[in-house]
Amino acid sequence: MSDNQVYKWLSLLAVISLTGTASSLKILGMFAHPSISHFKFFHPIMRGLAEAGHSVDVLSPFPDKEPPSGYTDYLLPSSNLSDAIPLTEFERPLPFLFHYAEFYMLYVAGKEACNTTLNSEALARILKHPPGYYDVILTEHFNTDCLMSVAHVLQAPVIGMSSCALMPWHYERMGAPLIPSYISALFMGQSQEMSFAGRLGNWITVHSINMLYRMFSFSAADALIRQKFGPGLPSTQAMVRNTSLMLLNQHFSLSGPKPLPPNIIEVGGVHLKPAQPLPDDLQQLLNKATKGVILISWGSQLRASSLSEAKRDGMVRAIGRLEQQVIWKWENDTLPNKPDNLHILKWLPQRDIFAHPNVKLFLSHGGLMGTSEAVSSGIPIVGMPMYGDQSLNIESLVQRGMALRLDFHKLSEKTVYETLTKALDPSFKAKALAVASAYNSRVQPPLETAIWWVEHVAETKGAPLIQPSAVHLSRFVYYSLDVYLVAISVLLLLFIACVGLRRICRGGKAATKLKRK
Repeated sequence: MSDNQVYKWLSLLAVISLTGTASSLKILGMFAHPSISHFKFFHPIMRGLAEAGHSVDVLSPFPDKEPPSGYTDYLLPSSNLSDAIPLTEFERPLPFLFHYAEFYMLYVAGKEACNTTLNSEALARILKHPPGYYDVILTEHFNTDCLMSVAHVLQAPVIGMSSCALMPWHYERMGAPLIPSYISALFMGQSQEMSFAGRLGNWITVHSINMLYRMFSFSAADALIRQKFGPGLPSTQAMVRNTSLMLLNQHFSLSGPKPLPPNIIEVGGVHLKPAQPLPDDLQQLLNKATKGVILISWGSQLRASSLSEAKRDGMVRAIGRLEQQVIWKWENDTLPNKPDNLHILKWLPQRDIFAHPNVKLFLSHGGLMGTSEAVSSGIPIVGMPMYGDQSLNIESLVQRGMALRLDFHKLSEKTVYETLTKALDPSFKAKALAVASAYNSRVQPPLETAIWWVEHVAETKGAPLIQPSAVHLSRFVYYSLDVYLVAISVLLLLFIACVGLRRICRGGKAATKLKRK
């Protein structure tokens, strides 16, 4: 090989080496909320970034058991909400203003997560990095925004992530229009088709919850941030406006189309993987179920085994009347009076089960991760929502004709049997397949979309061109209240002037008549 050829090969290797180095980003993910269902949305994106060749640090309570190269865990104190909520908590009638109680619970949990994270050893290790060390920071936007202070200190652009629909306080920071006439507040849990009473309640909820978040959550975050970093940082409300992008666990086929600006990207379904072969016992059970299979699962936080005896027995009797085989995620080893067609398991490979053609129906609490899996597989749903975004998820699918709602407080043998039987009608399956087609038909897989946008924000130093100017407008200007005020004032002045002229004219005519007399 000649010297010239050697030089060319060395030059090529140098270019390849420099290109690889330049394309490898330093990325930080911060996820303080101790819910594994939330983390199931964040984790695939962080792993995907590491597998794409980036250096990824993840601050969370959930370690990756088999981390890919470049993925480093910074572990927060272990605290998982899995199987933590007994169903007996929902036995008593919920107050009319339960969504305000939900907000208070989120507020308290947000304060605790913020305090734990800011004072953790894991965050202290991360803060040893100099400003500018990270190219981009991803963090959950949920019930606290105090970790925006870490991004401010480390001087990196921020990508917010939401494992559910947008909260009422998310719209303003992203410059997105919030239209209460058809976009339901997450706490209200309505579809986009609302009655007048529903729209009135939604309008009140949206604006009052927004006000409460500004009054309490921002204030609590500010106080904790001052304790950690001192008084020199901007307010939390100011820092959240520096969010470059929001990755959202949504898709229009699930919750309806919305007028979202280009800095909000729907990537619902990033956690979905190709179905894997089932264990032999499950495979045989599903294969032999000639009349079909119904799957029952209430997620990672609700304990099905904590049902009251009356509700449990009612469900068992209803299941025994069905001709389908029923698989139920049940935490105990036994279930009293279990009929032959009911099979209880402590853990279910839910995504893999949905891929079997004999699965006819999913009875769920309406959690978004499981709901997305059922939607992707074209499985009709009977939803029994309890709290959070579950009502919103189910009502949206009821509107699309692929789901029915079952009220927990009316749970009995009669309601369970009638609802399941109705949902087995072929019309629900047809609607579910239509929704699945829309959900699965995308320009590129959602994980690839998420990775592209993270890289874009890092490479453009925050993607400033996609941020709407509305982010920096006051609400008074954003809603054109100043314009309305001027317009109303002008109209009022014209009205007053017209009334005054009319009186003058009438007075002149009266005076003329008197002179003639």
